[in-house]
This record gives sequence, structure tokens and C-alpha cells, in this order.
Amino acid sequence: TAYVEQLRRAKKPSADKVEAELWRTVRDAFPALWKRPAADVTLDDLVRITGLLVRAEKWRQAEKTRSYIRAAYTAAVASRGSAGTADLFADFAHVPNVARDLATIQRPQHDDKGQAPSGKRSMSVDELAAYWRRIKVMKGAHGALLRFHLLTGAQRCEQLARLTTRGYDRDASGITLLDSKGRRKRVREHVVPLIPDAVRALDTMAGDAGPYLFTLDGGAHGAVYHTVREQVGKVTAAMVEAGEAVATFTPGELRITVETRLAAAGVSKETRAHLQSHGLGGVQDAHYDKHKYLDEKRAAL
Repeated sequence: TAYVEQLRRAKKPSADKVEAELWRTVRDAFPALWKRPAADVTLDDLVRITGLLVRAEKWRQAEKTRSYIRAAYTAAVASRGSAGTADLFADFAHVPNVARDLATIQRPQHDDKGQAPSGKRSMSVDELAAYWRRIKVMKGAHGALLRFHLLTGAQRCEQLARLTTRGYDRDASGITLLDSKGRRKRVREHVVPLIPDAVRALDTMAGDAGPYLFTLDGGAHGAVYHTVREQVGKVTAAMVEAGEAVATFTPGELRITVETRLAAAGVSKETRAHLQSHGLGGVQDAHYDKHKYLDEKRAAL
């Protein structure tokens, strides 16, 4: 709870998601452990938490829970001497960081039938083409939502959901997303160029109900991840039934697919990183490389 409060103080949009995940996988699953004094918790106790998820083959949930637990312990240790967080972790600053040795989650390479386990995958070119053919002809805001998501490089749904009219530069044909993901202390402005089909999709979603642009209700609310996943799921289920895909996929897997297919098309790693706003935390990117890669990103899209 101290760690979640730290996220809220830093105005991290992920705070509520982290809290809900820890409630579900730790507090509700291990109520006795949740109430135990932090100083009495051992590494073996923490392994029980992630182990339960692994045995249930909830690989992604296990990975996230491990990450949040480690981050909470690290925050407690680092809080000593910090004016901004010392009060939150005052009772835990001297607790040993037993989560440091909480090992990474090892997913199996194959299941009992010799197939790759369910989880993240990259779609084939044929699957991606079939997906585009289907969403290209979808009418109304639902189709426009899926087209805009894909044609902007499968940006993170959480960031698209926060996009409003203030973040849209029609003259420059681009949007500015606010990326607060990870350990960033300051929000990074992530500029995404829009190709003509993406602009048309944005116009289809537009309405007078509110300022949000990535929306299904005319701008009253932004379309969050679960909304996008539901819409993607409907399309992919029809694809599987028609033999156009080997399995359903998620918005996250579309993001992986975009990266993979752009790499195969010869788009540089630097351009791909700037297009999807990841891997930009190094000294070179933070302090030296001030190029915005707008032309490169537009060409990639």
C-alpha cells in the first residue's frame, strides 16, 4: 500500500492497476501472509505467491506480481533519506530486501502437445493482412478504433485512452501521447505522426460528447485496454473460425507484431523504439540524441 501511494504521489496512471493486481494476487490469495509483519516475511513466502500463479499457468500475472513486489521492496529500501517518500516507508526502511532474489518467471517453451504456450506471440504477415482486411470495412467508431490503434503502430491503449483534442495537431498531422511508463520521474511527450487513413479513423470516432479522441462514445470517455481487447477479440474469433488465424490475439500481441514486421521490413531499431516509445532510458537517448525521428516514424507507418 505504501508503494501504491508512492505511485499516486508521482501521478503514475498505473497506480490503480498495480493496487488491483496486488489485492488479487497477494491480499486475497494469501490473507494470513498479507497481515504478517513485513520483517517476518521471507523469500520463500514470496515464492509461494508467484508459484501459485505459475502452477495455474497465469504467466503474465505472475510476471507482473513479481515485478510489483520487487518494486515495492526496492522503494522501501531507497526511501531512507528521501524527502518525498520517507514518510510512506518509515515502518519498512529497515526491512531486508528479500524480494531482490525473487527469480524471473520461466515460461515453458512448449506445452504437452508440443505447441508454444499461450501468451505473447507475433502474428504472421498473412494473419496481419487478414486482420486489416476485416477492420478496414468495419463501419462506425468500432472499426475506426481498431484501425487507428493499428495505424499508429499499436500504441499502448492506456496512453491512447488519455488522448484528447489538446494532444492533436491537425496541421502537423500528429498526436502527442504522455508516456509515464516505467521508472520515469517526468512524463515523456511521445509524438506519433498520423498517416491519412489514421486521420480518417480519428475523424470517424470524433463527437461532441467530450474531448477524448480514442473513443467509442463520441468523446465522452477514452477507450481503455479492456474495451480495445474486447473489440480485437471479436474480430480475431471470427478469423480463427474462418481459418485466417491459428489463434486469437490481443492488442499487446498486435504491438509485438508491428515491431516484428517493421524489423523484417528493414526499419531500424532506433526508429522502432521511438515509434513505440520503449527502450529510451539510456544516457544517449536522455541527454544527447535530441532528434525527434518524426520523418522516420511517418515513413515506418
